[in-house]
Amino acid sequence: MVPYDSILLPTDGSETAELATERAVDMADRHDAELHALYVAERTREEPTQQGLEEKLAREIDEGKDVMDVIERQAAKRDVETTTTVEPGVPRTTIEEYADEHGIGLIVIGSTGASDVTEKLLGTVAKYVVNEAPADVFVVRPDKRLR
Repeated sequence: MVPYDSILLPTDGSETAELATERAVDMADRHDAELHALYVAERTREEPTQQGLEEKLAREIDEGKDVMDVIERQAAKRDVETTTTVEPGVPRTTIEEYADEHGIGLIVIGSTGASDVTEKLLGTVAKYVVNEAPADVFVVRPDKRLR
């Protein structure tokens, strides 16, 4: 088994991301690795001064903080050292940059997102991460029993 010192869990709080959280916490525990959880509040390409965009981003950052609290509690139950980050950005490039900057050895990511829109987006993000990330990638598929 390849040892991993650090594992990155990019998440959006969806059901598949929750499954990825379980796997990432388990892997971090088994490898005695630090778990990095990352929630990217997506910035749009539109001007931030457009009405409602800053409020939307602020709500998404708050949602990300709630998701990080849940992950911290799960990791604490297994005594897994955890670093959580919520930041605005473009998910796929932010994940890649974070992994590179922090010397991540393994990325655990859900294959799909929370809604039809984010499911397509996260699916695209997962594909990008698999092809471009500077680390091994473990993709967690949705549990068919949940549908």
